[in-house]
Amino acid sequence: MELTLEQALQKGIEAHKTGKVKEADQYYTAILQAQPKHPDANHNMGVLAVGVGKVDQALPFLKTALEANPSIEQFWLSYIDALVKLDKLADAKAVLDQAKNTGVKGDAFDQLEKRLGSSEAKNSTTQDPPQNQQQSVINLYSQGKYQQSLKQAKTLLKQFPNSSFLYNICGACSKGLGQFDDAIEAYNKAIAIKPYYAEAYNNMGNALKEKGKLEQAIEAFNKAIRIDPNYAEAFSNLGNTLRKQGKLEEAIKACNASLLINPDNANSHNNMGVALKKKGKPEEAISAYIKAISIKQDYADA
Repeated sequence: MELTLEQALQKGIEAHKTGKVKEADQYYTAILQAQPKHPDANHNMGVLAVGVGKVDQALPFLKTALEANPSIEQFWLSYIDALVKLDKLADAKAVLDQAKNTGVKGDAFDQLEKRLGSSEAKNSTTQDPPQNQQQSVINLYSQGKYQQSLKQAKTLLKQFPNSSFLYNICGACSKGLGQFDDAIEAYNKAIAIKPYYAEAYNNMGNALKEKGKLEQAIEAFNKAIRIDPNYAEAFSNLGNTLRKQGKLEEAIKACNASLLINPDNANSHNNMGVALKKKGKPEEAISAYIKAISIKQDYADA
């Protein structure tokens, strides 16, 4: 039986939520072939692209969705957020001004405006080392050489004392070494330089969670999410922390939010599995674990 556009959209959304990216893509594509300017299908295709890191490919879909139905606030938010992610700050500001002129408002727009202002002021508030020096520090960290990465970052801080990047990587290295107090101190310094630094808030949340300070960790994750509503990893970490508090329904909701943004996030599927198992839903938990393993085959925990 041939599906209506609305039925195809619901099928696509269902596949999207459960991490079936290719299936969701097929449904959305079929809708757009029949109705190229379908607002919801365009928006969801854009969100799907952002979730897998293809932000540049998301822009045309998000723009079409907004032009087709500018009365939907989320369409404005998603489009502006994608522009900010691509560092198209002038375009993002222009679209935000256009949104305000149409009367849209709310906390999400206020946070996005602050984030945009923070990004525009970045060059005057933070002085990061050249890209090749940043990459050298990142490479050592990625190889698990936390002590060497930390030493190199601290050396660079003598030359670049206002680098939010360097304080953030110092925090990550300290956390890797189990030095959680030092990590939290470094993240606070990064945020002092760059107040709307979503990654630093997310990382600080992880360090606080390791310290057993779950309420403070949740607050940090929520701040990261308010700054960047499409921060899949922060939603996943929030879910994991809520689960540790025994707030299983909230944990599952956070994991679902993460997977809606990035269906290929193995950590989110694993966290979802743990929450579902605790909730007494072993079959659904097994499905979540299998999905995590299909994405990351060497995922020992899953």
